[in-house]
Amino acid sequence: MRAESTTLVMAGAREAHVVVNGLLARGRRVVASLPEEERMFDALRTPTRLGRFKNEDAMWTWMQEQDVRTVIDASHAFDDDVTAMVSGLCTAKGIRYLRLLRPPWRATLRDRWLSFPSIEAAAASVPATARVFSNTGWLSLPDYAKFSGRRLYMRQTHSVSAQPPFGFVTLVPGSPPFSQFEEENQFAELRITHLMCRNVGGAASMSKLLAARARSLPVLMIERRACPEHLPQVETVVEALAWEADQG
Repeated sequence: MRAESTTLVMAGAREAHVVVNGLLARGRRVVASLPEEERMFDALRTPTRLGRFKNEDAMWTWMQEQDVRTVIDASHAFDDDVTAMVSGLCTAKGIRYLRLLRPPWRATLRDRWLSFPSIEAAAASVPATARVFSNTGWLSLPDYAKFSGRRLYMRQTHSVSAQPPFGFVTLVPGSPPFSQFEEENQFAELRITHLMCRNVGGAASMSKLLAARARSLPVLMIERRACPEHLPQVETVVEALAWEADQG
């Protein structure tokens, strides 16, 4: 790898922060791209472009300006559009590319999971009396237009000035991490009957699933799309950094 070339980290998952720190420790030149502020857990320690690219041409122009030669895609597990755009560009332009994607959660015999392909499908399936707790985020609220339950309690980790678009929505502010004890108390206080979440995997967000298991709550699990088989992919930061070191 040329000394002056840049490694681009597509951010959105927690692993992006660890990847950036690992690359900086090697003396690499690193830039990051984050599609939306809601995906930011803490500030990344490198120049970061915030916002989605309008199209591939806009992304490619920016990548050329940054002299990007290597991409580690640590975007959110449900940012399929981000992965499709950047991986397609890398294939077309001869840029080295790697997808870093942690394994999804797996249900145990003690769990009561119902799998759905989308938020829309899950929202339309809940019973009329359901009091649903969700952490899919503010930007996902339009997907609940056909919500069939009584109340939707949406966790909000970033402050917003606007009002929810639907009267059945109540925002629940909070700052992660949340322990299982805190989640169980939250569910009890709000009299939650169902949990809805995306299958992002990882330990950081597991506490809500453990709380749902302890309270025997049904979980409406939004399953991720499978990563295209042709894309090089690893599951851990250690593997991603080892791959980068081997690029020469």
